[in-house]
Amino acid sequence: MSQTLELPDRIYEALTAAARDNGLTAAEWLALHLHVEEPDRERPLPELTAGLTGVIDSTETQSTHQTAFSTALAEKFRKQGLRIP
Repeated sequence: MSQTLELPDRIYEALTAAARDNGLTAAEWLALHLHVEEPDRERPLPELTAGLTGVIDSTETQSTHQTAFSTALAEKFRKQGLRIP
């Protein structure tokens, strides 16, 4: 069953733009933000991961620069008996 909803043009345009930016239809975007599940439609993995290829450069070496945060985190792990190689 489907229904028709009338929206002002500016709201409809904002809705479709937000949905398009997330790779969704307007109905999917609304369902996601209203926490309504669509059991009849499961999106395929390639569709979910589209645009993510190349986002992380795994060839980049990790920084060994110690910060106050990383030092505190390492100390907390040490107290818990965890060791980071």
